Amino acid sequence: MSAEPHPEPPVEAADTADIPIVDVGPLLAGVHGARERVAEELYEACTGIGFLFIVNHGIDGDIVARTFDASRRFFSLPIDEKLAVRMNRHQCGYMTPGISVHKDTFETRPDALRPQVSEAFKFTWDLDPSDPDHGQGVRFRGHNQWPDPAAVPGLRETFLDFHAEFEALALEMLPPLAVSLELEPGWFAPYFERPSSMTRIACYPPVPDRQDRVNTPGHRDLGFITLIPPATRPGLEVFTPDGRWIEQPVIPEGVLVNTGVTLQRWSNDVFAATPHRVRADAEETRYSNIFFLYPGVDAGIACLPSCAGHDEPAKYPPASFGEIHAAYCARNFAYAEDVE
Repeated sequence: MSAEPHPEPPVEAADTADIPIVDVGPLLAGVHGARERVAEELYEACTGIGFLFIVNHGIDGDIVARTFDASRRFFSLPIDEKLAVRMNRHQCGYMTPGISVHKDTFETRPDALRPQVSEAFKFTWDLDPSDPDHGQGVRFRGHNQWPDPAAVPGLRETFLDFHAEFEALALEMLPPLAVSLELEPGWFAPYFERPSSMTRIACYPPVPDRQDRVNTPGHRDLGFITLIPPATRPGLEVFTPDGRWIEQPVIPEGVLVNTGVTLQRWSNDVFAATPHRVRADAEETRYSNIFFLYPGVDAGIACLPSCAGHDEPAKYPPASFGEIHAAYCARNFAYAEDVE
């Protein structure tokens, strides 16, 4: 999925004209014709810049605010308490600064492969005992690590509330995404009956020098779609199809959505997984909460029937999402590959 190297262009100021805004209120309310209208707008965004804002989405702002508060409290813990839940090979737990190198980047800057200065904490669902994967050791399923509840009271409950809120919204996007690809509205549903979605809570310390502030180099997300409420500070930069780096505009009431490698692969490159990167703030710590919608680990990702034909054969071999996830981790998250 890697792109050709690009020379480093200047970063342009944020402009809402670059990223479409999609009103999903009528879709969520079941208004007649809304699914088809949203499908058209999603198609335009996902075949273009690969990013969009959704508004009137119904996300509970109190849950988002409480998650940022819990995030600040977690990252302020002593390092030994955070290391007690060090990230494991299932990508659950705490990532320390100075160890993450995103090798999938297309950027050729000398410092593109420099270890990131950010911290992160990732989690998925805690599996119910009735789940068939409970206690079976299935990779990426139910391997969360939570800090001592006395150290950050309410963190687990708050983070899982955030995860549930954003997964519910992401699943509402499946029918219009299917329609946009000329599929039946329920086509994706079976693949997301037991999703393996993850949330990443991140902390970027301030970095005074602008050139050194690119923390996460240009990369594409792994998943199906990514949902991002506004971070506490600007910093996300998007690489446009015409070769420009642009600052992500901020729409306070909007949730930023981008397509990931899994949807790009599933759609045979009809939809774009657009590179983006994160630049730390010069003066303030930047906190960001990101939800990644993943299908089930057993979901078979093969070219969609509407996205291939005699003139456009399938570009990628079929694989389970668990295999795709594991390969992505091996390339980019080597620091956790041997940690159980």
